Amino acid sequence: MSHLEPNQAAGSSATPLSRGPERRRSPRGGVHGEPARAHLVTLILGTYAEMPGLSLHLHQAARLFGLREATSQVVLSDLVRDGRLRQSADGQYRAANG
Repeated sequence: MSHLEPNQAAGSSATPLSRGPERRRSPRGGVHGEPARAHLVTLILGTYAEMPGLSLHLHQAARLFGLREATSQVVLSDLVRDGRLRQSADGQYRAANG
């Protein structure tokens, strides 16, 4: 029994798959395909507001928000500096009012 496709001759090499058009429905803004800063701030603060008691380490926040850790670090640190979030001694980020 042959595992070749009907039109593929023995000994011929398979052609590489062609990549079709971009599948993303809409382009992402920001650097490296990440959302714009204002959108990130709204997303992060909204998530903390919707989930009282939420406490995240940096890697957890990056995963939850779909960001690189470096981007998460910058945005979360700015939110802590601005008093909108706080960071506990063990490095977790929490809502400033909680």
